[in-house]
Amino acid sequence: MIRERYARQIGSLREDLLRMGSMVEQALLRAIHTLETWDVTAAAQIISADRQIDEAWHNLEERTIHLLATQQPIVASDLRLITVVTAIAGELERIGDYANSIARRVRRATRRPALITAPPQLIEMANLALQMVNTSLEAFLRQDVALAHSLTASDEQVDALEDQLRDQLIAAVYADPNRVEATIDMLDVVHALERSADRATNIGERVIFLCTSNVETIN
Repeated sequence: MIRERYARQIGSLREDLLRMGSMVEQALLRAIHTLETWDVTAAAQIISADRQIDEAWHNLEERTIHLLATQQPIVASDLRLITVVTAIAGELERIGDYANSIARRVRRATRRPALITAPPQLIEMANLALQMVNTSLEAFLRQDVALAHSLTASDEQVDALEDQLRDQLIAAVYADPNRVEATIDMLDVVHALERSADRATNIGERVIFLCTSNVETIN
């Protein structure tokens, strides 16, 4: 009976992590939308909803600590799962923070005297980062090592787009110095997206560890 309850608790951890992942994906998707539309109302909603992501993270942390404290002995595979859930939740919380940061930058940018339209490469980079987050969570759901490894190629694409965008945005400042502040906003968005992609690869690395017990670097 006790072990059945324990098995349910383990399963619930997985489900709640995926639920948190869905919240983070939604936040990032909406952040991309605000980049395309300069929708300050949507930006404010993202900022407000970040609290729910933080609460989901803290809840998962508390439950994993409780499991570790009350369920002994824990078999190696379950111990890996519990520690991986905690690590992935932390990565997701940071991605949620980046979505929040993008929303704040969008809201600030709309108050600038000069706006910079998001370049097509920025939207491409944003969608690629979002796809990577989705892939990393799918890899966790399936415990699919090959899918986790596929994040490497996507991360390289994100890095290449980051370099292009930095060069493009800095060139725009030289062409029009009045847009310095707006350009800084865009550069911060680029950084947030690049870090989101990196966090997705970190999740992929945790999935590989969960499945193989091997520690690998894939970015």
